[in-house]
Amino acid sequence: MQKQKSFPIKIGLEVHGYLNTREKLFCMCRTSGENDDKPNSRICPICTGQPGSKPMMPNKSAMEKLIQIAFVLGCKINHDKKLIWQRKHYNWADLPKGYQDTISGAYSVPCAENGKFKGIKIRECHLEEDPAQWNPDSGKINYNRSGLPLIEIVTEPDFANADDVIFWLKDLLLSLSYIKAIRKNAGIKVDVNVSTYGDRVEMKNINSLDSIKRAIEYEVERQVENFSKGIKQEQESLAYDASIGKTIKMREKEGQADYRFIPDPDLPVIDIDVKLVKEIERALPEMPEVKLNKLIKKYKLDKSDAEILTKNLDLVEFVEALTKENISVKKYISWITIELLRILNYNRMQLEDVEIQPIHFAELIEAVAKGEITVSKGKQIMNDFIPKSFSIFKKKNIGVVGDDFVEKICQKVIKENKKAVEDFLSGEQNALNFLVGQVMRLSERRADFKIATECLRGLLNA
Repeated sequence: MQKQKSFPIKIGLEVHGYLNTREKLFCMCRTSGENDDKPNSRICPICTGQPGSKPMMPNKSAMEKLIQIAFVLGCKINHDKKLIWQRKHYNWADLPKGYQDTISGAYSVPCAENGKFKGIKIRECHLEEDPAQWNPDSGKINYNRSGLPLIEIVTEPDFANADDVIFWLKDLLLSLSYIKAIRKNAGIKVDVNVSTYGDRVEMKNINSLDSIKRAIEYEVERQVENFSKGIKQEQESLAYDASIGKTIKMREKEGQADYRFIPDPDLPVIDIDVKLVKEIERALPEMPEVKLNKLIKKYKLDKSDAEILTKNLDLVEFVEALTKENISVKKYISWITIELLRILNYNRMQLEDVEIQPIHFAELIEAVAKGEITVSKGKQIMNDFIPKSFSIFKKKNIGVVGDDFVEKICQKVIKENKKAVEDFLSGEQNALNFLVGQVMRLSERRADFKIATECLRGLLNA
């Protein structure tokens, strides 16, 4: 497909994120658990829409998370208005009740509205429940997802291209991670609205940034090509098939009248407490851009190092705690951006998943800086900080060994590795590296690397 005419491309997003709560929106079923992979392991009559079942009071934690998100998005929180739960009716295999409860629609006031985030206007954000998970291939339904609390963030059509959408979504996800409002590893679902020369189309439930980018690029080109063929673009809902890289028509796009919104008689009208709103606002952490400037200006870090740290709030707060232990973060930044991240990545964990106390980390760095333990031994001790750190002062036999001890080990290594010695004497420098490695192993990394190298070289040349 090739573009044949320039159009004012308009792209808007409806971003759905799973709120980080322990229980579902209208029942006490857990949002996650040990049996996450087992279908229908976290269900009850309420979230499966059994006849006669009634919803419990809405999850307060979900509303608190929504308020946090609204502040991040710069939205006006409608604590002075009545928030009405509505039944949004549609027929689909994943909807056990035949309707979805949502604070949106024809008769509802949004929970929050008229915001702006990173230059993009936010129309509204509201709460709703997630449908179940239907597998169209097998026809089976997993109700574990049914009733999960969702935040829906609706933007104005302020995007002009796919790249801008992806950059914005990355910034959004980073900021939301700072308030821990979205469930970790649950991902997001995005409905993308695209219009060029005609009515807009909506691409439903795209769940990866790569697919979002490719779907937008394909859809823009498809619409432009259709214009050249004289095809009228009408409002419709599409699915994006990542396997073929194309959008596929699902149905004609519904309007609000098609959903037959009515207030849910089983759910109360919500009044947001002004005191609660103010408490949540006071407790909000500094956002990534604020932390980035602080790391650069206050702690004198290079921008590249600061950007690595600001990708994770726990990492930034860990650095700030280290400064209280009188550690020069700038001087020892590699211990954080390289070594700490190395052991976390190796164990497939994040800082919040382990118990590494800043004071223990500071003790280790200071001991290495003073030459009390070797760099190699320090890195080995850091490996042992997973899952819980400890004071190195309680660890025995970790100090640097003396020169005489190093020489004895070197003599032993030379005696036991004759082939490597012959290779070195024949001019192969890599053989020396092997021999040094053996010295470090036998000394349990307590030998100074430079001293061990010099000692070996001297003995071999002699």
